[in-house]
Amino acid sequence: MKDNDSFVILGGRKYYRTIAPILSKERWNEMEQLVKKSIIDDVELEFVLCIGSYEEIVQGKAFLFNEDLQSFLVNHRVIMGKEVVEIRYPDNSRVEALEMEALRYEFF
Repeated sequence: MKDNDSFVILGGRKYYRTIAPILSKERWNEMEQLVKKSIIDDVELEFVLCIGSYEEIVQGKAFLFNEDLQSFLVNHRVIMGKEVVEIRYPDNSRVEALEMEALRYEFF
């Protein structure tokens, strides 16, 4: 869904339009297992969230916050399972490209 017309720039960051998927029991179990594995392996994860119909990326160490409320804690931020579009391992080369792109749109 990354068309040229489907993003907004706020604070020098580009946010793409997205749609939040339905959180089924199977999807929650998959996310929960991935977070538990990252805790055991002591690695960071990258969460792609749907906030207000726009995509936001949060990266950091994830902790299972509340299983009943289906939420995680990432960088002192509570993330609800229903907001998660995708969970992935961070790609450092992609992060550098995004930072360079954000600098192009930064206004002083």
